[in-house]
Amino acid sequence: MNLYQLRYFTTLAQEEHYTKAALKLHITQPSLTHAIHLLEDELDVALFEKKGRNVVLTKYGKLFLKEIEPILNRLDDSIENIKQISKGKETLNIGFVRRLGMSYIPQLISSFQNENVAFQCHSGFSYDLIHDLKKNDLDIVCSYVDDQDIFFKPVVTQEFYVIVSLNHPLAKNDEIDLKQIEDLPFITFTKNSGIRPMIDHLLEKSKIHPHISMELEEDEVVGGFVGHDLGVAIVPDMAVYDLLPIKKIKIKDIDEKQTFYMAYLKNTQKSKAFLEFIEHVNCDVL
Repeated sequence: MNLYQLRYFTTLAQEEHYTKAALKLHITQPSLTHAIHLLEDELDVALFEKKGRNVVLTKYGKLFLKEIEPILNRLDDSIENIKQISKGKETLNIGFVRRLGMSYIPQLISSFQNENVAFQCHSGFSYDLIHDLKKNDLDIVCSYVDDQDIFFKPVVTQEFYVIVSLNHPLAKNDEIDLKQIEDLPFITFTKNSGIRPMIDHLLEKSKIHPHISMELEEDEVVGGFVGHDLGVAIVPDMAVYDLLPIKKIKIKDIDEKQTFYMAYLKNTQKSKAFLEFIEHVNCDVL
């Protein structure tokens, strides 16, 4: 059994006539008849039966067609996709942490002038995104996490701030020392968040151990809880915090910044569309 036989079978099933099917397939009628007989001999069942001048599927032929058609359709789709990729037409799968989905990623995609490239976008936690990248489920990832097995390039940096509610006593300050928040209820991100290690590092460097009152996943939620005076937090500079009833306060004597990386697998074949997008990112580094 080969692919040609399967193509001949499905065409004959559609045309229900050997001469018409042979013309459509651009082969001779005897060649088509021989191929169908070989297929029936291999399967040990009759796939067609005569009905006047035509042929129709037997119950076994109908069952076989039901199984074969989706497989051939998927094969045709795969072939067409590869052909489109070779011409520079492709869908790139991009993963990113939510922080970059509010501004950086939309701006990056909208400024990429290539009508042949479409995007599938996925947001999530850094470690999950890197895991999907290694499985080839994603083409490019923008996240916090560094990994030696993957190519990383810094693309975005953000300063850290302390945020407090507008009614908080510290809100009158434009700059504070981290020692001033040590005895306050502290809201931070969950441990599976890519930003959590950096915040822990800042606290360790300042030799303070604040009381963690809660751990949250999303930036907006952290800001919302702080805005309702449930604690203070250390966060990267993001536009979303400007929309909430909070005060951003600079941190004294802290030079560290949050770095976001563009990541993709090393030593893999890169498509034309992929390389064009990477070049665009390189020209658009903030």
